[in-house]
Amino acid sequence: MNLYYVTIECLEKSLGVKKKILGQVKAFESFGFNVSLIKTVREGVLSRVFEMQKSLKIDKNAVYYFRGFGFLFVFFKRKLRKLKRNGNILVLEIPTPVITSEKEFVKGKDNILVKKIKWFLFNHSFPSVFEYFDLIVEYAPEDLKYTRGFEDKFVYISNGIDVESIRLKSKNESNSINFISVANVSNWHGFDRVIRGLYEYYSDNYVAQEVFYHCVGKGDDLENLKRLVTELNLEKYGFFPGAKSGKELDNIFDKSDIAIGSLANHRKGLFYDSALKNREYCARGIPFILASPDPDFPKTFPYVFRVPSDESVVNIKEVIRWYESLTQENPDYSIEMRKYAQEHLSWQAKLMPVLERINKLSYENR
Repeated sequence: MNLYYVTIECLEKSLGVKKKILGQVKAFESFGFNVSLIKTVREGVLSRVFEMQKSLKIDKNAVYYFRGFGFLFVFFKRKLRKLKRNGNILVLEIPTPVITSEKEFVKGKDNILVKKIKWFLFNHSFPSVFEYFDLIVEYAPEDLKYTRGFEDKFVYISNGIDVESIRLKSKNESNSINFISVANVSNWHGFDRVIRGLYEYYSDNYVAQEVFYHCVGKGDDLENLKRLVTELNLEKYGFFPGAKSGKELDNIFDKSDIAIGSLANHRKGLFYDSALKNREYCARGIPFILASPDPDFPKTFPYVFRVPSDESVVNIKEVIRWYESLTQENPDYSIEMRKYAQEHLSWQAKLMPVLERINKLSYENR
């Protein structure tokens, strides 16, 4: 059966999104689908809309898996109607709940005219576009404002990874403790909470061991973090190597002990977490810090240090005590984390509920 994975996002602009989509494509292929990836390469919103209008071919009795269109769906309703008439199964993946996107529009920094145009398109896309889809995939609970009347279409999953493409880290043999975060650095990652925690840690008269922080990546909040490190006189302990991948990233992980997940999802009104980086940390075998609950890592999962979903600083001393206890009680923690990732976090495992619903729809459409 043919499956068309359709995204209007330019994948070369976001390596994280590209990695996720290619992982999903690989999983669908493992399920037996003949997968075609339909994407855009142009820059600019309207250019990508025109490119997608030309690229989106109409098949019959196939599966179309849409991701990342957002308020641009208003331009594709005619195509969606035609796809439905041809007996196709239409699946919509919404990476961030619609209600969260709505709040971001309201708080956005666009000028009034641009904001009004986006708001008009948004309101003419959601929730009316849901009627064209047979299945809607989300990663966090959606507001009733958008699910009402479509409840049976929603299926909730969490992010997966291509475990075999991620290398298990080597053990850091140094006497220091090294933190690492890998992200397209944004305010809602809350990495400032770690930096302020380091300031409090080094303000103590007695420091048992040196602690360093490697903030890997680029992003809107990177310069703010750099300024904060300078203001707090932490240049010796805070490093910003930029975006890294492949062997360069592997080397930094090998020198690291503890990873940092998103610590301020509450800043964008989100109190759940299903970030890819959490799963990649697990596959690498590095314990990590989280603030928001992540359904893939229950409270009984011993390799996560949990901090409150608020603006408090991260208590570095408590993290060190937790890490030392963890490594003493579970000397093979990296191997155990890797095994957990293989069994629970692969895209094949995550997309199984979606596959089951697609198979059911395909059977009903015969």
